[in-house]
Amino acid sequence: MTVKELRAVLDLATKSLAAVTTELRVEMKDVPKSADLLIIQNLCMTKDGVNSDEAALEAAIDKTLTLKRELLSEVTAPRVLPVDSLWDPAGPEEYEAKLKEVEEKEGENADANSLRQIVLAGLKGIATYAWEAYQIGYEDEGIDPFLQRVLQRTLKFTLSVGLLFNLSMEVGGFGYRSMGLLDNARIERYGSPKLTNIELGARTKPGILVAGGDIRALECLLEQTKGTGVEVYTHDELMSAHCYPNLSGLDHFAGNYGGSAATQQADYTAFNGPIVVTGGVIEAPEAAYADRIYTTGVSGFPGVPHLDTDNDCVTDFSAVIEQAKTLSAPSSLRMGEVVTGFGHDQLYSMGEMLQGAIEDESIAKIITVIGADGKEEARSYVSDVVAALPKNALVMTAGPVKYRFNDQYLGTLRGMPRTMDIGAVSDTYSFCMTALKLQADLGKYDINGVPITYLVSLGDEKAMTALLTLIYIGAKNLVVFPGYPDYMTDSIIGVFEKNFGLRLTTTAAEDVEAFFAKKPVNSEGPIDPNMLIIDIIEKYPEAAQVLMNCGMSCVTCGAALYESLSEACMVHGLDPEDVKQVLDHELGLVED
Repeated sequence: MTVKELRAVLDLATKSLAAVTTELRVEMKDVPKSADLLIIQNLCMTKDGVNSDEAALEAAIDKTLTLKRELLSEVTAPRVLPVDSLWDPAGPEEYEAKLKEVEEKEGENADANSLRQIVLAGLKGIATYAWEAYQIGYEDEGIDPFLQRVLQRTLKFTLSVGLLFNLSMEVGGFGYRSMGLLDNARIERYGSPKLTNIELGARTKPGILVAGGDIRALECLLEQTKGTGVEVYTHDELMSAHCYPNLSGLDHFAGNYGGSAATQQADYTAFNGPIVVTGGVIEAPEAAYADRIYTTGVSGFPGVPHLDTDNDCVTDFSAVIEQAKTLSAPSSLRMGEVVTGFGHDQLYSMGEMLQGAIEDESIAKIITVIGADGKEEARSYVSDVVAALPKNALVMTAGPVKYRFNDQYLGTLRGMPRTMDIGAVSDTYSFCMTALKLQADLGKYDINGVPITYLVSLGDEKAMTALLTLIYIGAKNLVVFPGYPDYMTDSIIGVFEKNFGLRLTTTAAEDVEAFFAKKPVNSEGPIDPNMLIIDIIEKYPEAAQVLMNCGMSCVTCGAALYESLSEACMVHGLDPEDVKQVLDHELGLVED
């Protein structure tokens, strides 16, 4: 079987185990922690590009099916389980037929399957953050039951598009929750992020490059390399580790090397020393570094040595360190420094400056760039956008997509750097907290009252989780690049575009112009709160959706015939002036 097929079998086995554990919880029976951890680990392993080791995937399938059989014997009412969760293959020779059967079921409703894939991608992002937090010693007891309940529902192929859409919205909420868990775990163990200048060049001593996202593995390596003469560099999302005080003060923590996972082959070749890929994407190693690359955690590749982690989440890097001593120092790829560490605590401390600059229009727009990087040339769109921004714009970044432009110096605005690196994709949480605080400080009804434009670079599961999380906090008018995933049908794309204002990019120049363009003001003037709901909707049909988004379901009932906007707001416990403000802005009746 191909690696893709083995990942699909592991996903199916994981869903079936989740169906059993969910039923055990319904029956008020204990679910072993080993099952929770195995489900999270499996979801991380089957992310695109993370683990291509057929033997590791086959072992995970066997382990999952074995545990499912054991737990299934404890279920009192197995008849209530989805039929596909009862699949019990005698061996790998039965895998292919089952995949074909499932594929036929999924093909019966393309739109439902599209949402099922969106949900699964979002769950894998959540699992990634929960797994990384667990390595540090933190967990959220609500995440495992949620993951397992939703996985169980993805095995019910008769679920409607509406129910699956609602599940995708739940995933956004737990995306926020899992990011918050990881944020708290890292702060508790490593300290609150501080503004940090990170070296981009190479030093003269031998080094080890740590790629991926597992900060616990990085911590272990930093501890084990003390006094050895070997220095440690980060790659890809681990760049954000440099801003944590308990790590950044180590003399042998050298800096960030290269770019994102998309450039790993060129970066690893130039590094000269050993590379450890931990929890991240690994491509087929080039001959130049095939004998000095290792994996740990959920990452894996055929023929690449895998370093095991013990029950205390400690990995033994002694073999890697000894090899590093025999190799030369890295060759420089980039020079200079970049600044990171704009976490929520730092941004909160700048709150008055940000608020004041927005209120006096020194800041016309905050451009937020979140998500994955990739090899596609179309991703250079974002570097063109940043280069074309006017001087009254700030840029906030979270995720590897920042490597497309983080070497561009944009200067300062009212004493603040115009580019603020928040960190990894998981640090979308810090951005969400900052945006929500700005909403409160500026007295806006919802987050869209803050002048923020969202650029989301899709391309992996964590980016999908980030997109759903932004939707969860109420963000609209999100610009997606370089395109939607192949599994999103035109109908489902239309639902997201209509309800949340998603759209694809045009050109950098056209989009920058659109970001800063003010809506023309309708000559009719602002809404009168004494107008009847029915009159508002007849005059402005799009007002119905705006009012429903505000929580006013009365637009669909008879009360709309005789209640004014003010009266309807009172019934729903809303401030009429807040709702009027939203209507005026959404309908283009006042200036932005």
